[in-house]
Amino acid sequence: MKLAEYEKIKNLNYLEYCDYLQEKYGIGLSDYMTKSWNKNSKVTRTKEGLIAHHKFEDHAILLADKEHAMKNPYEWQLAKNIVYCDYLEHLLLHILICENPAENHNTDEAVGIGGVVNFIVPELNDFYSGWKTNQGWRLNCHNLIKDDKDVYLILIKRFKDLWKDSPFFKVEFLFTSFNEKFGLWSSQQNQKIYEEIRKI
Repeated sequence: MKLAEYEKIKNLNYLEYCDYLQEKYGIGLSDYMTKSWNKNSKVTRTKEGLIAHHKFEDHAILLADKEHAMKNPYEWQLAKNIVYCDYLEHLLLHILICENPAENHNTDEAVGIGGVVNFIVPELNDFYSGWKTNQGWRLNCHNLIKDDKDVYLILIKRFKDLWKDSPFFKVEFLFTSFNEKFGLWSSQQNQKIYEEIRKI
């Protein structure tokens, strides 16, 4: 996502942004999971640098995970409920969920925030600090956003501002490396971007 596009769509709510992205990229190429709750490989568009997001993640977490998905309606896996996005668009989707979760979301689940803190931000911290993946599909996704660090930092500021009055949230939650646990990168190599995140 380029800065000019973000400026155009930044005031959309979550469902409006889902509609925008489905207009931009189309709906799912297939249902995300088969009737036996296994991922359908036909849904994948990582060759184009796009990942699949479940529209109903404002209701429940980890809908791409079989164990979690099976606790929720199968309808949420249907092609019409799949939204394609690049990594930065995915980050914005999760921020929008945090800003306005569905009223009837699973009450024991903190929708939106886990995607930001546990998955998207740690990986983008590594990527914008110089980490290079050896996975072809991931490289496609990274190449699509490689020149858009400015948008990443704007999105991080938006997420920080959302939690600024929360006694439970600390900016240090964003100082993480996705690949450190695999021995492929380290938080030490991310210090520059952590400092940028602290200052914005």
